[in-house]
Amino acid sequence: MHKFIKIIKKIKIKNILILILLLIFNTYAWFIYATRVNTEITAHVSSWNVEFVGAEGEAITNLSVEIGRIYPGMEEDKKFKKIVEVHNKGETKAQLGFEIKSLFIMGETFNVNEIDGPTTQDIIDKINTEYPFKIKIETDDEQLKNGTGHGKFIISLEWPFESGDDEADTYWGNKAYEFYSLYPEESSIKIDMVLKAIQKAE
Repeated sequence: MHKFIKIIKKIKIKNILILILLLIFNTYAWFIYATRVNTEITAHVSSWNVEFVGAEGEAITNLSVEIGRIYPGMEEDKKFKKIVEVHNKGETKAQLGFEIKSLFIMGETFNVNEIDGPTTQDIIDKINTEYPFKIKIETDDEQLKNGTGHGKFIISLEWPFESGDDEADTYWGNKAYEFYSLYPEESSIKIDMVLKAIQKAE
């Protein structure tokens, strides 16, 4: 009788151990299954598809703007203008931006270095303050909504007959004439830039 009780006790202990192990494995299996299910039910990732299109229909991200002859008197009806259209075919709103890589003006080249300078902003400040002609790089992304949105980059140059600075008009007018006389096939101004569309939070 004493041996029989010992055997029953051993069986019970074994059964309990097996039961505990089964419970552990079942719990682990359920945890793995739940994790996998939760992983598969992820939030929808919005697609991102923005297309830059030039006037000739080409797709653009790197843009080289070349302006031929410039002279005082290039006002609204004669000024240079280039437009790059932007189409947002994705599911996320976008905001337009750009970086200037280099600026060439009548024999002088300024290469941008965003770390050591000059930066894109330095070049923008330069073209806004140091010349009688005005180079504008504008973005219009008010309507650049997801799905059917559109926007544009507008790059333009105008040189009023009188900019308000006679000395600068004379100096740069002579320089523009000399450059054109020496290099009639060359562009007076060249801007290399990168067009950007940045995902915009709702």
